[in-house]
Amino acid sequence: MYKTHFKLYFYIIWLGILTPACHNDGPVQQYKYSIPEQTEDGWIVGSTNDAGLNTEILVDMMNYIHSMNDHNIHSILIFRNDLLVFEEYFAGYLYSVDPPGSNGAYIIYDREVDHYLASISKSITSVIFGAAVLNGYIENIDDKIVDLMPEYSNILTGDKGDITLHHLLTMSSGLAWDESSYSYDDPRNNVIQLFIVEDPIEYTLSLPLLYSPGEEFLYNSGGTNVLGAIIQKSSGMRLIDFANTYLFEPLNVEGGSWQQLGEHYLFASGGLFLRPRELAKIGSLFLNNGYWEGHQIISEHWIAESVRNQIITKGRTLPLAHGYGYQWWLQDYQVNGIVYNSFLAAGWGDQYMIIFPEQNMMVLFNGGNYLSSGSISPFDLVQDYILRAL
Repeated sequence: MYKTHFKLYFYIIWLGILTPACHNDGPVQQYKYSIPEQTEDGWIVGSTNDAGLNTEILVDMMNYIHSMNDHNIHSILIFRNDLLVFEEYFAGYLYSVDPPGSNGAYIIYDREVDHYLASISKSITSVIFGAAVLNGYIENIDDKIVDLMPEYSNILTGDKGDITLHHLLTMSSGLAWDESSYSYDDPRNNVIQLFIVEDPIEYTLSLPLLYSPGEEFLYNSGGTNVLGAIIQKSSGMRLIDFANTYLFEPLNVEGGSWQQLGEHYLFASGGLFLRPRELAKIGSLFLNNGYWEGHQIISEHWIAESVRNQIITKGRTLPLAHGYGYQWWLQDYQVNGIVYNSFLAAGWGDQYMIIFPEQNMMVLFNGGNYLSSGSISPFDLVQDYILRAL
């Protein structure tokens, strides 16, 4: 059962109750690969050789990581052909909200630790939205927001009255959202305002238009929270209850927590914590036609539309990405003359779930690079080691 006691979880971080781990300043030992541990969480483990991956290249990757200081990588998991074949964790700081992105307790991460996912939460909210579509709570993503939420008709006037669910899903509403000009502890940041104002949905929809709806991609966390509110209104269930019923319980998710946004909402765009193996179950839906262990969570059509290039991003927010779907980024790699197409969920601090559909492969990273860049880019590890190991 997915936990909802978010506030208790944050008190633990603030108080630093978790036992700090010791920093290892001794000589770097050479890494030795081992098959991930088989547990009862639903994943089948195997070796890198079983999955057609060159073990020596992944060993080189780990030796490189261990040779670098301040890489701030917390975990790396690789899945291929429905096998978990690579799972490594590192020491690092827990995420703290005081201020956002600062260091909490220093721990050794492992598969039982819920990790802050930041904007990967957006992609998960999109999956939950897809479950609402599959189960008949949402009928048409071209419906206008003003028709679904007539209580805001006084601010959804003029061209804003044309904003649809599709525009929110693809971040093309045109609303003047800004979460990059100021830090996340500055009240001028629109994300911080969501936690200050009485009604975060009204706040988001009351922003002026910079572009006509559907015209331009503009990163907008507020829009994702409107999507979460629409799931609640359409289903008559709290978003956490809906998510438990239609996503987390079918996936047998036992960990996790989700930050609330005011009294009535979840922070749908950025407040989710999950264990890496449990996050990967959500990603696996996109490699298995929306199914997990016989449960259909989302439809094949929703998957196809979610990862289709719905709008060109022009390098905004995630520079290497070339397009955006339904809260999923599109990004390609080229290694030895071969182009590898991928789509990914991405979050602040180097949280990534990268899926390569043609290779039936999924790579997960968690990190702690919230307030500064680490010495290693996860994208470089994918380019220089993981794809070369195929």
